[in-house]
Amino acid sequence: MPESKSKILAIIVLAALVVIIVVAGVALISRGGGNTPVRIILPTPQDSAGGNAPAGTESSQATKSEPELQVYVSGAVRRPGVYTLKPGDRLIDAVEAAGGETLEADLETVNLAIRVQDEGQYKIPRIGEPPDPESNAVSAPAASQDNGQSPGGLINLNTASAELLETLPGIGPVRAGDIVTDREMNGPFLSIEQITRVQGIGPATFDGIRELVRVGELP
Repeated sequence: MPESKSKILAIIVLAALVVIIVVAGVALISRGGGNTPVRIILPTPQDSAGGNAPAGTESSQATKSEPELQVYVSGAVRRPGVYTLKPGDRLIDAVEAAGGETLEADLETVNLAIRVQDEGQYKIPRIGEPPDPESNAVSAPAASQDNGQSPGGLINLNTASAELLETLPGIGPVRAGDIVTDREMNGPFLSIEQITRVQGIGPATFDGIRELVRVGELP
């Protein structure tokens, strides 16, 4: 009897194996091919950190949002042209972007520490060449050789001393000092309207001094 029971158990196990093999074969055939590999897609680090956004999307958006300055560098530089700089960059950065100064450059007449402005023109003069008063690169003392006041009484915003600027209506000692500091850091004023870039000098103050000031040389 025990031997008969063992045979029956072996038959049952064999039948179960046959059923499993048949079911597995039918399943593979129904999938359309038994040799097709199964693809397993694992989440990428970018998916885990920021949803389904493609890699590099955030960095590219951040780059696009950063402000840029377009400046024109000419004169005694190796590669004159228009260059893209960042806010806060100074004239020395603009010169380096243009390949650096040439051997004939006269850097004594410019202020390499001034911050460049968007759409600004910066011409590096050559030795013996008179500075271009229209260039933002000209330092305030080199922009003009006058004492800050013309015979007609107009005060030159680029060369007048702080004491002389104080005589203008609405311009006290603090504001006069701010004007001097601004032209030393950002270059000469190219028009009298640019005086409003100085903090504290608004339209009302400008209207009070517009007939009393000038920039550059008299015609």
